[in-house]
Amino acid sequence: MDNILTNWLLGLIAALLAVLVLDSTGESFLALLSPVANVLALVTFLAFVLLTGAFLVYTASFRDL
Repeated sequence: MDNILTNWLLGLIAALLAVLVLDSTGESFLALLSPVANVLALVTFLAFVLLTGAFLVYTASFRDL
């Protein structure tokens, strides 16, 4: 499961980097990929928020009350 999650996040980052590279090549590519880039950015951000929240909940479970 860890490999799947790691590969998924690395794939999202690679896709975002590809959009940034295409952005530097000109407007013709960017106009076509703008909706895709927005969706990838949103999914990556939400995945980061969920993983950070899960990590915080996991670490809080070790706290002594």
